[in-house]
Amino acid sequence: MSKKSRLTVFLALALGLALGAWAQTPRQPKVAPGPNEPDWVVILKDRYGLSMFDDLLNPIRTTAAATPGLFRKVRPGPVRFRPVIALGLATRNRGGWYPAPTGPDENPDKKEVWSYIYRNTAEDLRTGKNLPPPLDPGASIAFDPGEATFGLWISNDGLDDGGVFSQPALVAKINQRLAKQPYKAMIYPNRDKQSGRIIPNSYIIGWEYSTNDDFQDVVCQLDNATLIDAPAAAKRSSHP
Repeated sequence: MSKKSRLTVFLALALGLALGAWAQTPRQPKVAPGPNEPDWVVILKDRYGLSMFDDLLNPIRTTAAATPGLFRKVRPGPVRFRPVIALGLATRNRGGWYPAPTGPDENPDKKEVWSYIYRNTAEDLRTGKNLPPPLDPGASIAFDPGEATFGLWISNDGLDDGGVFSQPALVAKINQRLAKQPYKAMIYPNRDKQSGRIIPNSYIIGWEYSTNDDFQDVVCQLDNATLIDAPAAAKRSSHP
């Protein structure tokens, strides 16, 4: 094979790999690079061995409003929900849960679980220092929704807008600032990078409460829950 032919094959393979790595549904919002921060695609790959779109459990298939965003507790005992990386605003961040609204006219009954004032650096992510971010005194990482279906929310005190929710339809309803693009939580299976195994009933969630859609304002881990109406994850569990 000539040098020119080898170069052509190499470029074709490289292009194919690049397109495969960034495959996304046509309605999926574009994910922006982090401003002087680790990109979401890099965080997922380096820390969890996940692909930003191939492993995504809540892609937009039809509309944002129809996208899964509710959970159910799996085992006896509390659900655990905590921030593991903080790259958003340095004003107070808050997070919690809400029982699933019973109809489109019902607003979510937000129940706060934790809060913090902290912002990680790229060096923190490189070394593992200050991870997870320190929580405010009295904050918790556990709650018990019983058998009720529930959603998750986060907010920042510097943004007086009602926060963002795991259900895009609630973001569109409550947050006028973000109503035009209400998909603000990307949900993934939690994978142990060393073994390559999916951790059962555990999720990594990248949140966006700004408008640049870098999806790493707050990165959270959720345990003892299952995502309702998530697509089959067989192929997502197959690669290390």
